[in-house]
Amino acid sequence: MKKKKILNVIMVICLLTALGCGGYLLYYYYVSNHNEGQFDILRTLIETDNEENKGDENQNIEYVDIDGVKVQKKFENLYRQNKDFMGWVTIEDTNVDYPVMYTPNDTENGEYYIHRDFNKEYSSAGTPFIDSNCSIEPATDNVIIYGHNMNSGKMFHDIIKYEDKEFYEAHKTFEFDTIYGDGTYEVVAIIRAHILPEDSTEFKYYEFVNAGTETEFMEYIDNIKAMSVIDTKTDVKYGDKLITLSTCAYHVKDGRFAVIAKKIN
Repeated sequence: MKKKKILNVIMVICLLTALGCGGYLLYYYYVSNHNEGQFDILRTLIETDNEENKGDENQNIEYVDIDGVKVQKKFENLYRQNKDFMGWVTIEDTNVDYPVMYTPNDTENGEYYIHRDFNKEYSSAGTPFIDSNCSIEPATDNVIIYGHNMNSGKMFHDIIKYEDKEFYEAHKTFEFDTIYGDGTYEVVAIIRAHILPEDSTEFKYYEFVNAGTETEFMEYIDNIKAMSVIDTKTDVKYGDKLITLSTCAYHVKDGRFAVIAKKIN
C-alpha cells in the first residue's frame, strides 16, 4: 500500500511537470506569434514606391525632416511611431525580416530591446538591435546587430542556415536599409564562436567596431575568414563597411553564431 502511494505521488509529480512544460511551450509560441503579428503590421507601414529602383546608385531617395533628422520617406511612419527605429534587415527565404532598433544612450548597455518589442513593451523575443558602440551615420567600420535565436524559428534563428553551403550560394547577399539610405551586403564570413572572459587576449569578433589602421582592419578580416565555416572567397579591402548579424548558439557554453558581410550598394 505504501509503495502504491509513492507511485501515485510520483505520477502526480510527473503529470504536473508535463503540464507545466506544455503550458510553457504554449505560452512561448503564443508570445512568438503575437510578436510576429506586430511585425506584420509594421511591414505594412513601409512605403515601397522606390523598391523597383533598389540597387540603382543614381536613384533619388526621397527624405523627410523629422525633428531635425533626415529620414527616408518610406520609413517615415515607423520612425514617427518610435524614434529608436534605425532600419530594416531582410534575408530572402528566411524569417529574418525585422525592424532594427538603436539606443546608444540608454542605461541598459544598449540592450534596451533585448526583451522589448517595437512598442517598448516586454517581449521575450525582443527586437533586433544595434550594438551601442556602433554608429550608423556616420557609419562605423562594422555595425553589429543582435537578435535572439528562437526555438520557434523566429528572429535571428534562420541566420544559422548560412552554415549550409547550398543556402549560402543562393543567398550571398541580404538587405539592411536604414533611415538614412538603402544597403545591400555581400557575405564575407560565417562563424561559430563563444563569449570569452574579459581578460582573454583571444580574438573576439564581437568587439570590433572601428579599425585604427588598415593593418588592424585587415587583421580582423583575416581572423573572421580563418574562422569561417565556408570559404566565401569574398574580397574585402580597407574602407569597406561591414555588418555583423549575431545570435546565440548552443554548440558550447555562451556560444554565438555570426554572419559578417560587406556593403556593396
